[in-house]
Amino acid sequence: MKHLMPAFLIVLVAGCASTASDVQSTLPEGTAFGEPMAAQPVVSLATVEADPSAYYERTLLVEATATAVCQKAGCWMKVEDGDTQAIVRWEAGCGGAYEFPRDLAGQRVIIQGSYYPKTISPADAEHMQEEAGRTVEIAQEGHEFNASAILVVGN
Repeated sequence: MKHLMPAFLIVLVAGCASTASDVQSTLPEGTAFGEPMAAQPVVSLATVEADPSAYYERTLLVEATATAVCQKAGCWMKVEDGDTQAIVRWEAGCGGAYEFPRDLAGQRVIIQGSYYPKTISPADAEHMQEEAGRTVEIAQEGHEFNASAILVVGN
């Protein structure tokens, strides 16, 4: 029995390792920014917005299209998927270790982060419009991602 236990553990560990790499390989090719992405299914922003509270307080991989980026510090971006939209900010905040590429608008991204309801004050919405460098609608009531990583799909 003692001799079987190490063999069982090797099989168990090998099985877990191949499962994780199989899931990770489902991510499309692209350019990554931020922390390493965890292996898990990718969902669309529209799917998340259909039942937002089901996705609160967990780390997600969500795909959407970037529509605006802070041109001053790269600290936030706006994403959309159909009629749904959200703001994405880095976990570390503005001036942290990572920045969103300023030329990201129009590109598909996969966001790794937490999702939660967010109210943006009129002053903050106006500030974000100024930072976008062009006219951008910033919803005051909506949702926000606290991102630890993004993958720019196809880059």
